[in-house]
Amino acid sequence: MILVINRTESDASRLKELIEFMDSPSVCVATPDEWQQRLGEHRLEALFVGSELSDNEVSTLLESVGQIDPNVPIVMMHNGD
Repeated sequence: MILVINRTESDASRLKELIEFMDSPSVCVATPDEWQQRLGEHRLEALFVGSELSDNEVSTLLESVGQIDPNVPIVMMHNGD
């Protein structure tokens, strides 16, 4: 499963649609607080981290993902403003 994590679901959903358009397997949108529940027993194939997350949220997220699988590809999204 590919996870797209951001605070604003609409922004995350737009990115999810782009990933799905590229014929990716399962893609799920989640907030920093619920991503592990959304992932469940699925294998984490990649992680897209939205630009709205605080530095603390990103650090916590990366640490948690590293404990699951330190080889998961992570894409840090940047707000173009």
